[in-house]
Amino acid sequence: MGKPQEHLKALEVPCIFFSKEHKFHGGHGIVGGQIPLGAGMAFGDKYFERDNVTLCFMGDGAVRQGTLHETLNLATLWQLPVVFIVENNGYAMGTSVARTASHQDIWKLGLGYDMPCEPCDGMDPVAVAKTMDKAISLARKGGGPSFIEMKTYRYRGHSMSDAQHYRTKEEVEEYRKIDPITQVKELILSKKYATQKQLDEIDAGVKERVSECEKFAESSPYPETSLMYDAVYEQEDYPFLKHKL
Repeated sequence: MGKPQEHLKALEVPCIFFSKEHKFHGGHGIVGGQIPLGAGMAFGDKYFERDNVTLCFMGDGAVRQGTLHETLNLATLWQLPVVFIVENNGYAMGTSVARTASHQDIWKLGLGYDMPCEPCDGMDPVAVAKTMDKAISLARKGGGPSFIEMKTYRYRGHSMSDAQHYRTKEEVEEYRKIDPITQVKELILSKKYATQKQLDEIDAGVKERVSECEKFAESSPYPETSLMYDAVYEQEDYPFLKHKL
């Protein structure tokens, strides 16, 4: 069947978690680990005088890490072109913000470093676009970093094992009423940017592509053990390995 990468390329499926080409630098399993990395990338852009702005995302649980404060301090001191974005869905893995901090206005953490900071309704795509445009423009002009708290929500548990005992079904349903996707759909229809029929066709196309990817994954053989080092080391012969895989 060929290598999985070849099939994915043929399907044109944007499923890569890390893409240098698209300037998407993946996620990190260490809570808060991406925060100093985001500042480091911004430092590189400033040092080499590249017209880039780094967007560094984190959850409300990650802001409890000490590395956040170290990074905010240096980012402001060096006026780095980076925007720190806290996706505050209220619960981290399952513990509410109210139980992990003396106040629930996470955006105010930026005040301690004289950094432009503000909250934003993360459920409103238009509000998000305006807030991000302002922060990105500031960074690109040499105005340094910003700290944005996107107040949002997740409808499902943090993982398959999350029984969600920390919230009620009624609370979840209330937030569903202001779902960003629903808001965008209503705006598109009211402004006549597209018809319901066109939106239905898009939905059908998405479902078809997902189904195609699912069938490909289910029918593909397990990769060879030797592939586990692909895209990890520059050399392909792995001379440091004393035995063959």
